[in-house]
Amino acid sequence: MRTKKLSWFTYLQGVAIVVVILFTLQHLNPSPAEQEIPRVGTSVPVETATTLSYAADPPKSESKEREDSTRLTATLNEAEQGGDELVQPRLVAERQDLVAWINGVATHQELDALKALRASLSEGRDALSITRQVNKLRPDGWKFCVQEGEICHCEGLTRYGDFDLNQWVEKKEFKSPILCHHSQYGLKPEQDFSPGKLKYCQCRAPVPKCPNGQPFREENCPVPGQTCRAGCLPRMPRGGLASLVPRSKLCSKAEPNELIWSCDHRRSLKPRKGHSHSDAEDLLERGMAKICEDPHLMPEVEVWLECDFVSQFLRWTSSASPWIEEAYVTYVGGPKDSNYEWQATNLIRSIDLFSTRPLIIVIFGDQFVPPPSWQSMRNVIAYRMRPISRGVSFNFNKVRSILASRVIVGIQLDTDQLIFKGMDQVFEGTRREITEFYPWPILPVHWMSRDDTPGNPYAHYAFRGWDGPQSMRWCHAHPTWTYFAIPWFGDLMHERMLAATGRKTSTLVFDLEQVQQTGISVLDLVRKGEKAKVKRHVEMSNAMWEDEDMMNVNLWRHKVNNSWCKFDLEPNLFLLRRSLDKKLYFDPKWYPDGMPVLFLSIHNTKNFDPADLLLRLMELCQNGVEDLECPAKESEFMMPICRVGVQQERELRMSVQDYSAKACCCLEPRWSHPVFWSGHWYESLREVPDRAHEGATRRKCLVP
Repeated sequence: MRTKKLSWFTYLQGVAIVVVILFTLQHLNPSPAEQEIPRVGTSVPVETATTLSYAADPPKSESKEREDSTRLTATLNEAEQGGDELVQPRLVAERQDLVAWINGVATHQELDALKALRASLSEGRDALSITRQVNKLRPDGWKFCVQEGEICHCEGLTRYGDFDLNQWVEKKEFKSPILCHHSQYGLKPEQDFSPGKLKYCQCRAPVPKCPNGQPFREENCPVPGQTCRAGCLPRMPRGGLASLVPRSKLCSKAEPNELIWSCDHRRSLKPRKGHSHSDAEDLLERGMAKICEDPHLMPEVEVWLECDFVSQFLRWTSSASPWIEEAYVTYVGGPKDSNYEWQATNLIRSIDLFSTRPLIIVIFGDQFVPPPSWQSMRNVIAYRMRPISRGVSFNFNKVRSILASRVIVGIQLDTDQLIFKGMDQVFEGTRREITEFYPWPILPVHWMSRDDTPGNPYAHYAFRGWDGPQSMRWCHAHPTWTYFAIPWFGDLMHERMLAATGRKTSTLVFDLEQVQQTGISVLDLVRKGEKAKVKRHVEMSNAMWEDEDMMNVNLWRHKVNNSWCKFDLEPNLFLLRRSLDKKLYFDPKWYPDGMPVLFLSIHNTKNFDPADLLLRLMELCQNGVEDLECPAKESEFMMPICRVGVQQERELRMSVQDYSAKACCCLEPRWSHPVFWSGHWYESLREVPDRAHEGATRRKCLVP
């Protein structure tokens, strides 16, 4: 029997199989309950417009409408109580699938490839760069079909050759099935370019043809070589081409997007008359009225549903209302495979692991393509909007995404954030604090105080863009809100768009201070129309360059002072064990005793692989470990195993038993005591006192 030397391609192919399984988020064997989620493999074909049909909603009684309005909240409550409604996180299911694949399917060489990958990671190679290299192994579209002597069935062109030499002979005309043999490719025996070596045949799918005659745009699809809705049809068509599609027929044709909200309310999905969400829709329409009066700005507030996420949208909304009770919201744009895409992937994974709420991702512009791993997540909904006005920072898309999300209670997250268990409690606090009599968003306090108070350690970062009084310390632009704050966001966005023109002008904004001064509700105030507004001079200033600057100044302008205690923490604070400064985030004016820090979320996770490792550590240790033995505080404040990404940590992870036994010391005691203040750890948010100690000043930040 002839023996064959193992080719490098075979080896790389084994590595590719393992890496793709390790790092893809597509479920290998979805359960029946999850099969309605759209995947790349079920994308709409190009040649024929496949219809994704959904049954029309039957008429409902008034009592049924009331049931709909509370359905999501009830489901969330059941999930939080550990009921049957709680779905296993997809990441957990994927890990189980991988273990099953290793035990039941993987060949010996594939296991060797996995071992080689593991060794490479332990020696300092990061997982993201390896993933990107695997994705580029065959960028030309050629895929393995059969080895020499077998029959290849291919719908496109085929070629015969040697992987190692990368030498191929292509069949110019279509033929299928075809025997993988040199004679079928016009070669004589003496023309064999690698005598005695086994050859292979590859297949390349034919270039898709669009029914409208336009060239197929593969760059608009998430997976090379596969068709998708956006390959032939434009996203967000202009010129009044889009019309309102009933909820029951959303994405039933081949369009990549469906319009769900616009300034033309006849083309917007809206709550049914009398529904509890009708007040929210009314505030949105009135809050956006000034923008909608400008024909140049109107297209910028259109909201389009990404049709690859239609199942998730239908799951989290109801036939009675397109609004969602509670959701996280983020935004993204730019090219495929960018760092922002991978940051958002880590964020999505953290929400999959630690939350029962959905995440709404608002995509800006035509360029960004959501990866297939996002489509496989049950709790991810994607909308799309047009690019922002010229002269306005991309970060103001944060405000546009808040207005587009249509959530009753929302938490904004940047893509470089992760959430930890307990973050969902912030929804309850937000609902409690932001009411019709307090119609402003609440932001977490920033880690530095941007004022020039003597003794302030960050006085050199003092903000010079505002001459008026500050009603509270500088806050981080990670707002939480209820729909009562929509008029404030609408006025802020319109003012910034006007300032981008470079002209000195004025506009009318809602006089929200009347809510505090007279006790009128924001609903009654806004419904007064122009009578409830005051004139504001608009001119570009230093307070308008970024979203965080403008949010802080506009809150100071309204003399409000509610802010959250810090819950968006730097990654290293999760790994410093008990070695935290008693006066963490001190400043002499606002927080002379420091402030409570809540270990609910992480900010500044721009470096993907350390964030990926930290996320795994959080998952592993979220419920603590019995009989955990950790070094004494005075012996070592950060063990090598906690220094994510360094050589010692990678080597320790090669020993599964040692790593599992020690890793959770890094997060001690955050899984059981999520709040730290003035040297004390607290078991719950409710236990946090008003003062750090007897005689101290009352804390100025709120605890959710």
